[in-house]
Amino acid sequence: MPTSTRLASKTLLALAAVALTTSLACTSGTEDEAGDGGETAGDEAMDDSTDTTGETETTGETETAGETETNGDTTDAGPTDTDASTDDTTETGEPDCEGPLDAVPPLEEPQPADPKAPGSSWAHFQLEDFQPQSCNFGETTSLEAYKGRVTLVTLMRTTCEICQGTIEKLEEMRLELELDGYDVYFLAINQMGYESTQQEFIDRVAFPLLQDTAEVDAWELLNDTGLGTDDIYIYGADGSLRSYFNYADNNPTIVLETEEGWNNVYNAMIAALTE
Repeated sequence: MPTSTRLASKTLLALAAVALTTSLACTSGTEDEAGDGGETAGDEAMDDSTDTTGETETTGETETAGETETNGDTTDAGPTDTDASTDDTTETGEPDCEGPLDAVPPLEEPQPADPKAPGSSWAHFQLEDFQPQSCNFGETTSLEAYKGRVTLVTLMRTTCEICQGTIEKLEEMRLELELDGYDVYFLAINQMGYESTQQEFIDRVAFPLLQDTAEVDAWELLNDTGLGTDDIYIYGADGSLRSYFNYADNNPTIVLETEEGWNNVYNAMIAALTE
């Protein structure tokens, strides 16, 4: 082969090698860039995912905290309302106790000539109220405090089983009258000498209970000496006697466990309320 031809061939081969090397270098660079780009995109995706997750968790914690606080406020409000309801009044504004609100001294007047006669005034005396549910618990008061409402007064002895049954029925009657929309007072006077068994009545009724004493002897002022157990007096709102029932005479009967006895007393209360 001529020398010039061999030189030309070597030159072409050298150029071809240079071109191939350049091509490979370019291809490698492109792949590296693509790889770098992929890593960048992946990193960004991971960062975005991390950021999103972080935001979600943060938001969740914030919302949960908000709900907890809200629930906490609601929970706290409960006991506060309960504490407020332990006041001396109910939600309707009514006193959370039974009987008249204020203790009143007796009138300085002569005792009625016949306290069992229709139209007679009630006797004038004052005794201590031993009913814890009474508005005047522990106070000394008189029947004058009960003016303004029809009032049933009964003479009772705490150790008397008949009295215990009767007073329970009177409590039922009081509640029934109140459910029917009538404002009434019920009151029992415990015989003197039976102070140690007062709990027998406290456990059975919510209406006021007065304790008679030897100094006052309210039973004597309202009835005959040694008599009067389970007797019932119904007074009008003005304090004058509307009906008197003698339990021992049983005429008419006031045995409240019977329909007849219940109706006799209940109807007398209605008559005093509607006259």
